[in-house]
Amino acid sequence: MENSQEVGNIEGDGDGRNNSGCTSSTSTYSPYRLFGRQTSVHQLMGGGKAADVILWRQRRVSCGVIVVATVAWFLFEQAGLSFLSICSNVFLILIVLLFLQANYAVFRNKQLHPLPELVLSEEMVNNAAASFRVKINYLLLMAHDITVGKDFKLFFKVSSHQLNKDE
Repeated sequence: MENSQEVGNIEGDGDGRNNSGCTSSTSTYSPYRLFGRQTSVHQLMGGGKAADVILWRQRRVSCGVIVVATVAWFLFEQAGLSFLSICSNVFLILIVLLFLQANYAVFRNKQLHPLPELVLSEEMVNNAAASFRVKINYLLLMAHDITVGKDFKLFFKVSSHQLNKDE
């Protein structure tokens, strides 16, 4: 009985496609698959809204992303603003908006959403300090090797760069 159902699902027009609307487990051809793979490109990219935007399935959002990126490029490159100054301005505006929201909630006698308590554990601070210690020790070892002369190529690059800088 199971074989007769499979035969019914395999019916098609001879090129592996299924015209009856039923999916075939033996057919591997699909026009929306990349290189005949089992999953589509959309599913490989996560299958969510981000994949829709990247694959231009939501054209208005994709065009909006391009417009925003172009405006950001214009601000950074043409207007001479630095990334740090723009980030600082955005964070300042957000803080002002949160301040106004808190005052408005007090004025209207509404309860604000509780903010989560942020606490750094001692273990996390120790792990960060240990990783910084390792990186700083490696940097000091490299600087020692340069000054002693064990790495002549790097010593020559640093000294020639310093001579060119002084001129």
